[in-house]
Amino acid sequence: MEVKGVAFLARQSLVMQQHGEAAWRAFLTDFARKEPVFGQPVMPISRIPAPAFIAFNDALLEHFEGGDTQAYWRYGEASGRYALGQGQLKGMFGPGEFRRFLQFSPAIWRGYFTAGELVVQLKDAETTDLRIVGVPHPHVYFEYAVMGFAKAGLELLSPQALQVERLKGFSQGDPEVHYRVRAA
Repeated sequence: MEVKGVAFLARQSLVMQQHGEAAWRAFLTDFARKEPVFGQPVMPISRIPAPAFIAFNDALLEHFEGGDTQAYWRYGEASGRYALGQGQLKGMFGPGEFRRFLQFSPAIWRGYFTAGELVVQLKDAETTDLRIVGVPHPHVYFEYAVMGFAKAGLELLSPQALQVERLKGFSQGDPEVHYRVRAA
């Protein structure tokens, strides 16, 4: 499994915004000594081996967030708000088009990752299941960042409050991720 450079660049942008460019550069320079793939410029189309990307994110969380894995969720939410508000998804979805956003979500997964799959199952008018399956390197990053992104997108587009429930997750040691989203 490889992670596309666009995921790295999103993290870079967020960390630079929160902690400044100097802090980002110092962290990256230090980390590149341990993981040489990060010593080269990362472009949106770059492919980063998943184990290296996970190690990078874990080190980033340790350095900037005190090891708090919930930061992956917050990063996902921030990325979702950015993508829909001013980024690559701006204008693609209007108010109330949360179900269309959900149906498009598997394409967002494929835009970031070369393996695994985000499966969306529209259960009924009120309920949708989101599952992440087939990830060869299960890690809480994939669960929290992706589900945080989805939750933020749904909150921006849904006319009503939503309830998000975890049924399975890498964070619980499960081999797949399964969340249920319901109108509250």
